[in-house]
Amino acid sequence: MKIQVIRPGELDPQMMRRWLDLQSCNLALGSPFFSPAYVQAVGESRDDTWVAVMEDGEGIAGFFPFQRRWGAGRPVGDWLSDHHGVIAAPHAQWDWTELLRASRLGFWQFDHLPASQRPPAGVASGCSPALDLSAGFEAWRDRRIAAGGRRVAELPRKARKLAREVGPLRFEADCRDPRVFATVLQWKSEQCRRTGARDCLGPAWTRELLERIAAADQPQLAGRLSALYAGDELVAAHFGMRSRTVWHWWFPVYSHAHASYSPGALLLTEVAQAAAREGSQLLDLGKGDESYKSSFADAALPLLEGTVGRESVATHLRALRRGVGRWLRQSPVAQPLRPMLRRIGRLQALVIGSQLWWELPELARLV
Repeated sequence: MKIQVIRPGELDPQMMRRWLDLQSCNLALGSPFFSPAYVQAVGESRDDTWVAVMEDGEGIAGFFPFQRRWGAGRPVGDWLSDHHGVIAAPHAQWDWTELLRASRLGFWQFDHLPASQRPPAGVASGCSPALDLSAGFEAWRDRRIAAGGRRVAELPRKARKLAREVGPLRFEADCRDPRVFATVLQWKSEQCRRTGARDCLGPAWTRELLERIAAADQPQLAGRLSALYAGDELVAAHFGMRSRTVWHWWFPVYSHAHASYSPGALLLTEVAQAAAREGSQLLDLGKGDESYKSSFADAALPLLEGTVGRESVATHLRALRRGVGRWLRQSPVAQPLRPMLRRIGRLQALVIGSQLWWELPELARLV
């Protein structure tokens, strides 16, 4: 197999058509994260983004988008990526070692790989819960209520109460107000700080990427900013994106002052209706154990998490780093170093902002 590695911006029209053909014939690749437009948007926001183009005797057989730093590979979009992998036909075969060597990768870490692309190394399993909208929104709602979905059944009552006590409800499926977009980013960052999670929107490139996606409006990739108002008050909003068949639930936020009305759940059902009207087959909620996902989801996309690698300097350095991490956790001799490394961990956002995203922060997390 011949493999050439190019920048996303170097994909020519023929490559783009082939990519979209491969994506459309493989149900596991329906997410907008697999679209070439998404990969190009990341490539315009980060300089470490590449695409390996795989060719056999019949032409282009697949594409492998990735990020590369010092021989170590990550998904395109890094921690923002909820789906990633090789763009190829359903039963296509490739040699991971050959692919990594051609891509100048010692290893590639993944946490949302389609289960059908299982690499040779051991992996952990998971899934991305979703709403099956193939028969329409009403069919989904009726199935959830029939299955005992009390949370779904109670939403009309909460919507009436919110309208009565705060103001009439108004939903915008494709909101273009930049103030709402800014509010989503602000509320999401505040949520991360409140819960102690890493602020995924802290680095400048993440906001730049989301702005590019918000401006996208193609069949293969379109940004979708949705807003739910009660009177003049914004009570919930969501920024996501959609492909031809999948609407991805990405950055939902809601007003904590109105939490008793379940504004986030109300927004989710409104987005589901909008997605069904636009022809989406799935509303993909993304991997996670949040309780609302189990309440609303009636489908799941199987995913894998792990690392695929080959013999290389980067692979050995990764093994060394993990060994050092175990020693720091377990050895009494290393005890004086642990407070210092935890302080380094608090500087993680600064390190991530410079895109040095797996050195000191990784060691700090290990202790």
